[in-house]
Amino acid sequence: MKKRIKRVYFRDDDFLQKIGENIRKLRLERKLTQMDLAFKCNDKDYSQINRVELGKVNFSVSYLSLIAEALDVNAQDLLPK
Repeated sequence: MKKRIKRVYFRDDDFLQKIGENIRKLRLERKLTQMDLAFKCNDKDYSQINRVELGKVNFSVSYLSLIAEALDVNAQDLLPK
C-alpha cells in the first residue's frame, strides 16, 4: 500500500499583490473602472476585482484568463516579470 504524501500549500501574498498591481495598471490605462472590468468578466459586483487588485484573494487561473481577455492582453502579461 502506498503512503499518501500530504502537500503543504503556502499562499504567496507578494505574488498575488504584484498580479493585482499589473491588473490595476492595465485597467487604468484602458480607462476602465473596477465596475467596468467586473461587467466584462461577467461579475455582478466590482468587489471581486477590488480584492484581486489588492492581492487579497487567491483566484483561479480561469479567472485570470477571463480578466486578461477583458483587458485584451495575454494572461502571462498579468504575471510579474
